Order: sequence, then C-alpha cells, then structure tokens
Amino acid sequence: MNSLERVKAALHFDGPDKVPAWKPGSSDIYPMIMIPSQHWQPGHVEEEKGLFPHAYYDATISAGLWKWHEPQWVRNNPHYTNLNYMKTEREEIDPWGCFWNRTADYTSMGHPGRPCLTDWADLDEYLEKNTPDPLDLSQYSQFFIDTANTNAKNKYHLCILGLVNAGPFQMAANIRNFTQFLIDHRRHPKEVKKLLRHLTDWYIDNMKGWERSGASPHGFYIPDDLGTDNAPFFSPKVFKEFYEPVYKRIIDASHELGCEFHLHCCGKIDLLLPLLVEWGLDAIELDAPRMTGYTDLREFRGKIMFWGCLDIGSVYINATPEECEREVWHMIRNLGTSKGGFGAFFYPEPHVIRAPKENVKAFINGLKKYGVYEKIPSHWWKHPVSDNWDNYNVPDLPPLETIQ
Repeated sequence: MNSLERVKAALHFDGPDKVPAWKPGSSDIYPMIMIPSQHWQPGHVEEEKGLFPHAYYDATISAGLWKWHEPQWVRNNPHYTNLNYMKTEREEIDPWGCFWNRTADYTSMGHPGRPCLTDWADLDEYLEKNTPDPLDLSQYSQFFIDTANTNAKNKYHLCILGLVNAGPFQMAANIRNFTQFLIDHRRHPKEVKKLLRHLTDWYIDNMKGWERSGASPHGFYIPDDLGTDNAPFFSPKVFKEFYEPVYKRIIDASHELGCEFHLHCCGKIDLLLPLLVEWGLDAIELDAPRMTGYTDLREFRGKIMFWGCLDIGSVYINATPEECEREVWHMIRNLGTSKGGFGAFFYPEPHVIRAPKENVKAFINGLKKYGVYEKIPSHWWKHPVSDNWDNYNVPDLPPLETIQ
C-alpha cells in the first residue's frame, strides 16, 4: 500500500498493511497549515502600536511564508528589526484580534493573554472587524499545495483548519478568555451560541477554501482541547446542547467534500466520545491515551480511528526504550483492531516535553516490530488486556505461542 491507501484503510477498518504513521519527516500524512493573509498587516494603526504579529507557527514568519511589513515603531528599534523581536518578551495579536503573551524564548508558542471581547454587546462589531476571510486564497500557501501534488501526491493530504491551531471551543475561549467563556455557557447561552454559529460557518468555508486552493484534501483536522486531566469541561448534556450544532455541521460538511474529519483533543474526554461518534467523527488524536484510559476507550474500538502517541505525561518521558517499544503493541491492541483503526502519532516537539531521543527511536522501532499486521500473531488479538493501568508500568507482551 502507498501512504494514502494505508491511512484510508486504517480509517475504514479495511485491513491496512501496517499501522500508518503521522510524524515529522517520513510520514504517511502530509499536513498543511494555513498562513495569515498577505493583506493582514498588524501594528500600523494607533490601537495596535506595540503589538507584534502572531501567526501561531513562528516558522511561518522566519521561513518567509508570510511577510510582515514592519511599521515605523519597529523599524526605529534595532532590538525589533530583522525578526529580533522574536527573541524578546512581547505581546502579539493574531488575525482574529486575539492577544498572546510571548516570552523571550524563540521556540515557545506562548499562551492567550487578555480577552479581546470583554462585553457581549460588542460581539457583532468585533466579528465584523476581526473575522478573517476564509476564502482569501493567499492564506493557503502555494508551497504546501505544490508539494502536496508532487512529492506528496501519494500521501494523505490533511488540511489543518484555522489560523491559530484552535477549534471552535478554543477559538471562542481565546476571544472571551477561557474561564469567562466557560461561565458564559450558563450566564450568556444565546451569545455563546451566536459566536459558535459564526465560527462554525467560518470553519466550513475554511474547508471550501482548502478545496478551492488546489490542495486536494483527503481529510480535515481541528485541535480542540475539551477537558482536564480528570474530566471534560462540560457534561455530555451541555456539550450536546452547545456543540452538536457545531461539530455535526462541520463533520457533515467535511463528508460532503469527500473527506474524513480528524479531531485532536487533550483531556479525559471519553464521556464526550459517544456524542462525537454519533455526529460522525472519523478519527480522534490523543497525545496522552493513558490519561483518558485504555479501559474507558475500549468501547470505541472499531467505531472510530485513534491516532495515539506514547503517552506524553508518563510513558514517553519516563519509560525505558524497551518499555516504549512494548507500549506500541499495547496501543495497537487497546485502541485498534486486527482490521485497522489505529495510527501512530509522533508528538511534533519531543524536546518540549523532554522525551528522550532513545524513546523516540524506540517508538519507531516498536512500529517496525509490532505494527505490520501480517506479522502479528493472531492469538495476540485475543490475549486478555489489563483493566488496571499503572501510568508508569508497561505490561509484558503476550506469549509468542498459544497455550494449549
């Protein structure tokens, strides 16, 4: 199988030859990110003086994919010109008008800062002023599109929605402030739903923009963290009320374009998965599957594809290389089936979570050992799995031979 065939087979439980891998470098996935519009040039009006551009990925700017026409107050300061500002503590503004606090660490993404919509009465004016045009094709980099259709033509083209790596919940929380937005679900439900409708329409047009750009998408991807380490941010009842009109519409629109829909989600969100599966979600990506819990995810095997990383809060950073190799099999067994349904996701910045290089190599080696389906002993799929998972313990492999 080529990469596209392999990912499709895993998504649809149609017998892939091996576990597909989504990782930097050699990968079955070719991800494509958006870049800001060339018409977006912050810092030139008085109210934006002192604010630097936030394109989420610093490489978008440093690699020249988007060019900032520096305002005079930047050109007059040698500490700011020639991208030196990226090495300073600063406040940034993104294309949606949201503020971000950045440190002097060039590699640090930073976090949302002060809220930009402090009064719901200003919602219409805010959205009119700050909503990027999702059909502005300058946001869809020709570099990615050309590569997708030449060197990566046999890979699975995964188009990432949004300009700041945020799904509808996170985008709304960036605008209103995270804690305040959670409270708003109770105190200002009409306004929350209005903002979410606006964002839903935008993400649907965003998919159309990717299609019109010539990217030839096979799937769309949104990152939207929906829970803490212990529970979702919402009860299933509240999630259904507010987010069925969001996610079902987005997922349906993706399917209408002939594409699968993938969701990244951090947090223990198994209580929300029945709804997401009901709404048609094709795949969910978990950086920390042990945090959600293999036992609690078991009922969804065969119903949805899991992209899984060696748990970034436990195994990946603390286990031995030998344990990391074994954990690859346990992910395949607990999250996938003998017909597919599992893909290996490699955390893109292992140095940030301090995952040892030896463990990254062990992840790769584990896929070679246990990720080729025809080499997996048939009785391994029937071997009992544990109901108790100590975060820092990796069980042994099943026996190579069946017990008579």
